[in-house]
Amino acid sequence: MMQTTGEVITLHEGAIAAEFGVSRTPIRQILQKLAHERLVETRSGVGTIVAPLNPAHRERDLIVVKELLRAASICVGDTPADMRMLDRLASAKVVADRAREDAQGYLNIRIEILEITSDFAPDPIIGDAIRAAQWRHIRWRMADHGWAEGWVIPMLRDLLRNGAERLEKGGPAAFYGYLADVEAGGQTS
Repeated sequence: MMQTTGEVITLHEGAIAAEFGVSRTPIRQILQKLAHERLVETRSGVGTIVAPLNPAHRERDLIVVKELLRAASICVGDTPADMRMLDRLASAKVVADRAREDAQGYLNIRIEILEITSDFAPDPIIGDAIRAAQWRHIRWRMADHGWAEGWVIPMLRDLLRNGAERLEKGGPAAFYGYLADVEAGGQTS
């Protein structure tokens, strides 16, 4: 399925298809979706590889996440809270409360946050950008084993609880603004 050469991980459509017992078409579609989210890249003469993280861009990557959340807060205006978004946050809080304090638990919580912030973004372009930026942020934290810091999972649980309160009281603008402020404070993981 994957071949690792130094820091480059190459994904082979045929091997993945064989491993999962499907044709190459759905694998190609999945890889295209991952490329759209900037998780993989297709390079001529090499194939599809896992998109590398550039250490020189790490701080910029965090700025991108927080500023996209700020943009969502501004673009959504004074729109009232959507019941679907409130329900989705309630479900995410349940996932977070049940999550183990390990890498998988961390990933599950971050995916919940990623899906809520991107799926309910006021504009599909902002939503797609938030999704890609948050995936990059998650990858950085997973590479650092940031999930292993004892305060991280409880902080993410608090983030969901506090975010839900802000959504209920101030609508989506308050929710996105709160998340941007947490990101700006460097406390989010």
